[in-house]
Amino acid sequence: MKIAVIDDERPARKELIFLLESILEDAEFLEADSAESAIELVKNEKIQAFFLDINLGEVKGTTLASIIREKQPDAGIVFVTAYENYAVEAFELDAVDYVMKPFDMKRLQKAVEKLKNQGFLEMKQVQKENIAKPHAGKIAVNGGDRIHLIDLKEIIVVEANQRSCRICTKNHVYEENITMSHMEEKLQGYNFYRVHKSYLVNLDYVEELIPSYNNGYAMKMKYLEEKIPISRTQVKNVRNLFVIQ
Repeated sequence: MKIAVIDDERPARKELIFLLESILEDAEFLEADSAESAIELVKNEKIQAFFLDINLGEVKGTTLASIIREKQPDAGIVFVTAYENYAVEAFELDAVDYVMKPFDMKRLQKAVEKLKNQGFLEMKQVQKENIAKPHAGKIAVNGGDRIHLIDLKEIIVVEANQRSCRICTKNHVYEENITMSHMEEKLQGYNFYRVHKSYLVNLDYVEELIPSYNNGYAMKMKYLEEKIPISRTQVKNVRNLFVIQ
């Protein structure tokens, strides 16, 4: 089952995917940050449901919805937006639901139930792989024509990238064909923490917790320019990690 999340704001996409993954654990989530990249998804992937931002810059989400309707008439569309004034237009396009930002878990669950009840989502059971823990504090990652053994203390952050992971160290970024859940299993018992559905951080590299998108917080990491978003449900837990008991 494939679900597309289309929003030109990366933090909003990541937050929505994080919430939806806790509702739809068996789904594969695809991302698009513009109308152009969304149309490529529509052309190349069979998608069961679209969570579509109405305000996509130069192209309105409602215009994109018409294209989706033409190319994939069997897909369900849920509009997500910070604006109320598009509701009528959205439902004229036979949208399944219309969800306001900031996202609310109960409201998203209701939208997902509507998708299920209208037959857009079919759940499948996924069998978990048997993942072994790293040996001697190292992890093997793909390096093209060779396999690199990385010391775990060199890993700053692991980021979900579709169905694979980006493993970031001070000087290199490695792409590994493993899901984030499996990577989290591998790193259990080490100094890593899942601050967001899409991010697993090495706590030794955290420098600051700073205000971020939608009244949330993000992490400033040593050696990285990119700030790591913290899920709203994890902010309190993250703060407690750094409090002396």
